[in-house]
Amino acid sequence: METHNISIAILSNNQHHATRDKKCCLHLNVKNILVSDELDDLIKPIQEEAVQLVLIDAAVKGMDGCTCLRALRKATRSKLLPVIMVTAESNLQHVVKAIAAGCNGYVIRPYSQTTFERHLQMALETTSGDEVEMEQLETANELVRQGKFDEALQEFTEIVEEQNESLAWFNKGMDYLHRQKFGKAIVAFNKAVALNSMYAEAFTGMAHAYKGKGDEANYRACLDKSAEILALQDRLAELKVLFAEILEANPEAVNPYNSLGIDLRKKGDYAGAMHAYTQALTLTPKDENLLYNIAKACIFAKDYAGAARHLEQAVSIRTPFPEAAQLLAKLRAKQYDQLGTPPKTAATDADQDRLAMDV
Repeated sequence: METHNISIAILSNNQHHATRDKKCCLHLNVKNILVSDELDDLIKPIQEEAVQLVLIDAAVKGMDGCTCLRALRKATRSKLLPVIMVTAESNLQHVVKAIAAGCNGYVIRPYSQTTFERHLQMALETTSGDEVEMEQLETANELVRQGKFDEALQEFTEIVEEQNESLAWFNKGMDYLHRQKFGKAIVAFNKAVALNSMYAEAFTGMAHAYKGKGDEANYRACLDKSAEILALQDRLAELKVLFAEILEANPEAVNPYNSLGIDLRKKGDYAGAMHAYTQALTLTPKDENLLYNIAKACIFAKDYAGAARHLEQAVSIRTPFPEAAQLLAKLRAKQYDQLGTPPKTAATDADQDRLAMDV
């Protein structure tokens, strides 16, 4: 692992922990080590990119480690900066909170030098993106700086023509989180953010190349595309937080994606709800309450054909299913203005073994 050009910041209000972490960093022959018990002391060097990796203990001055991590992400807006939690907290709830907050690695105290190095290497490698594509991105940006706009556009185009697999990696991360495979979840989320950031940067570079050519329309189109990709990144981060809260409340949930879908639908995020329900279907494809919930999301998105299709599947699985039957009847009669009326029939005791219904 190449570390001689890396500066590391250590945040801890425990002097013994900070000394131990610094000693392990010194074994790596890093360029520089900054140590503080307060986040504010390190914000400026982090913002100025004088720090390439951050270690956060279970607590710092005035806040716990997870709160510190969230504050760091908010203050710097740098999602690619590798941040590793180094803590004695090993319970499930704490690990899930740290992952939701955006940690790129999780080291449990006491640890060995080998374990420490392995986690640092994993965090650095999985947040840096594909080496070949990152080199191509740097080449393209250099061509823009040299005024070789057409050559730069060729390089950028080769990058963005490849499928952005960030969403696929994010879904893997959610699945690993649900199955409590936390190491794999962190790696998957790291790759999702790295890929998405690379595509956003590529479109920003394309925008600058088009601006250099005097092509205002494509300049603005590429900037919009970059902003769209970054907005997706923020939305996925919010989804991860909601999902983590659901897992914390019920770690043994058979299908936490269903609860996520209900929460998102009630927040008015119909696209997010449908994404969650799609994941839910992979776990329990024959659950009639899930199919009913998907139908509700379709109705609010005004996809009446999709709603009817899912309700038909629901009533074919369970008979009677009055709530679904009532909605289906309204759809068939095209009584769309009455679809928001809650069903009069309450769920039966038999429903308690099924997934929660979106009422």
